[in-house]
Amino acid sequence: MIDGLFPEDLLDQVIAEIPASGKGWTSYNNRNELKTVCSDVSAFGPTAECLGHALNSDVFVRFLEKLSGFDALLTDPSLHASGYMKCEPGGFLDLHYDFTGHTRLPLRRCLNVLVYLNRDWEPEWGGQLELHSNDDLSDPRHQEVLVEPHFNRTVIFTTENALHGHRRAVACPVGRARLLFSAFYYTTPPVLGFLSDAEKVIFPSDRSFKARAIRAANKLVPPIVFDLFGTR
Repeated sequence: MIDGLFPEDLLDQVIAEIPASGKGWTSYNNRNELKTVCSDVSAFGPTAECLGHALNSDVFVRFLEKLSGFDALLTDPSLHASGYMKCEPGGFLDLHYDFTGHTRLPLRRCLNVLVYLNRDWEPEWGGQLELHSNDDLSDPRHQEVLVEPHFNRTVIFTTENALHGHRRAVACPVGRARLLFSAFYYTTPPVLGFLSDAEKVIFPSDRSFKARAIRAANKLVPPIVFDLFGTR
């Protein structure tokens, strides 16, 4: 967690340029999440586009490599599933593990960078990021870290086995929203056929038989079988 990493006037302009509702936004509204995401770079204003370029720049990637220990991090200029994320009053994101494979590129996701854009955010408005050590919340060894989504706070964490979310629904005034700008980073996959076995987003609370069966098949069936049937 790093506070004050970016110039404040730059982030204020990124907020001012937030795309209008419906312009490039994707809504997620189900029992696990209520949020909207704008990954459409063509909908960004010039300052938000510059922030995206900065997060994907060589100097920033080298900083992330030194910080995280990952070698040869790869960026995604298309900002797949990243970019602006907005949770208006009532919005939330249940605890989950992120997807591990890029949908269009043979890459393994390994690192998240979240830049919060919430000026004068009050704790009673909720939206605190939860980072958990495992999904057994009753385990006495379980650890939890809460992060307030304050303006110009950058959170960097590895993706694999990182259980996180913000279960406490946002309760900010109407007209405000929990807002952040994110970028994800990747490495080359460790084995051929990796994408066939790559996990999508997993919500531990979703324990349906179908979900368990699919996860079991992904772990037991060789990737080549998925490739033969065109399953990804």
